[in-house]
Amino acid sequence: MADQEKARVCLIAVDGSKHSNYALDWYIKHVHKENDRAILITCVDHSTAFAYGNVSMVPGNPDAITMAYKKEEHKARDLLHKLEEEVVKQGVVAETLKVGGDAGEAIVRKAEEYEADLIVTGCRGLGQIRRTMMGSVSDYIIHHSHTPVLVCRHD
Repeated sequence: MADQEKARVCLIAVDGSKHSNYALDWYIKHVHKENDRAILITCVDHSTAFAYGNVSMVPGNPDAITMAYKKEEHKARDLLHKLEEEVVKQGVVAETLKVGGDAGEAIVRKAEEYEADLIVTGCRGLGQIRRTMMGSVSDYIIHHSHTPVLVCRHD
């Protein structure tokens, strides 16, 4: 009896940017195999959600905080639903996963939890100074993951 090949678990980090969309498309065209378990993962970091926008985040305004929180959650669910529909059109069945916290840390943690064989992520192509100041999700994943990482850079 022939040994059955174990299905690969591939985590594809998505955030709706052109860079993550490019990485997802590249994965589908060049890496994906029929029996792969593809997992689209996005991260909602609520601490950054309160650092922008027109909403006043003063202690006396809990409704505004709740609204901003729900808006970020809804945005992530919509993104995953849209991408799930798009990959199905390309013949790929993918699971979706929404996580919270710092994106790099959450992706590395989930890769370990799911025993992923590959993490795929996009790259914004930040310069050295901006990457040092702002940090980079792809840099974090590369330096902290025990799982192989494919970074798709698109200019």
